[in-house]
Amino acid sequence: MAIAAISFASIFIRWSDAPPEVIAFYRMLFATLILAPFALRSRNRADLTSLDRRTAAIMLAIGAILAVHFYAFNASLDHTSVSSATVLVTAHPLLVGILGLVLLGERPGNNGLGLIIGLGGVVVISFADLGAGRLEGDVLALIGMAAAAAYLLAGRVVRQRVGLINYVLIVYSSCTAVLFVMALLNGSPLWPYPIQEIALFLALALVSTVLGHTVLNWSLRYLPAAFVSVSMLGEPVGASILAALLLAEVPAPAVALGAVMVLAGIALTAGPGRPSGDATPGP
Repeated sequence: MAIAAISFASIFIRWSDAPPEVIAFYRMLFATLILAPFALRSRNRADLTSLDRRTAAIMLAIGAILAVHFYAFNASLDHTSVSSATVLVTAHPLLVGILGLVLLGERPGNNGLGLIIGLGGVVVISFADLGAGRLEGDVLALIGMAAAAAYLLAGRVVRQRVGLINYVLIVYSSCTAVLFVMALLNGSPLWPYPIQEIALFLALALVSTVLGHTVLNWSLRYLPAAFVSVSMLGEPVGASILAALLLAEVPAPAVALGAVMVLAGIALTAGPGRPSGDATPGP
């Protein structure tokens, strides 16, 4: 259910005519408002007020990183295909593997082949989109991917000591505030928008965020983290199928080949035996 919910994000974003930061702002604002009542229950409220300043500050920073992720992904869909954007933005396990090698000295071992195949797929997609004049969209998607990797690495640590509802409430609230500032700085109007746009914002919040991102994080209590991580491979596949059906957008053969390489690389690097934390953010 969560993978299907996240797969619809690209479609909702493509159907919207609002600026990228405005779409992301309302998505996170509505998601925060939906989840707030659960965080204000007595037990959750007590845990929330007992957070130390350092942990709270880290979660606020994580929210800012998430804002960059959502903005970059939304903007990428204005310049490249759904297939390219979703595949590249969900390639963060490859970056996590590289950072683990460079910063932490973690040897990739058998997963080294996955890194090579996955990065090769990124190169194939980029060259294919370069010829189609879509490289700007790919760059934005890769920025979103880098932000997603940072979100994962930071969230993996914080979620060990903070409950799910309190964690997402603070992170989503911070994300909303940063996106609000981005909209003001870009001069993007926050109001008014027609009812169709408001409906799309609500769909992104309820379907792709609450039923998507939040349910994936919740499922980690009952399913192995490796299983949840690998299940994220279904998101770009689902989004590409929906784009073909609802947007009449079929990926070019080279993009399809690169996508297969990226997904295969992620499957190898994020498979059983590789530790992982919270479900990573997709679009």
